[in-house]
Amino acid sequence: MPITWLTICLSIIVIWQHYNLRRLGAEISECPTKYWWLGGLGGALVAAMPIASAIKTETGWGWTWRGRALQIKS
Repeated sequence: MPITWLTICLSIIVIWQHYNLRRLGAEISECPTKYWWLGGLGGALVAAMPIASAIKTETGWGWTWRGRALQIKS
């Protein structure tokens, strides 16, 4: 998918709205706005966990815990 001006403009608008929501939230809570970008980073990490889980399960890489392989029962 090529990056167009519409994509860039929409991305800027979404990021600006995210910042504005964090700024409004900072007025209510005690979380400073300098950490507004952590919300997006945390969301990306949380979204990556089920994707990694599905990949490990489907490819057969499997899971280990404390050096032991975990098996999925079907």
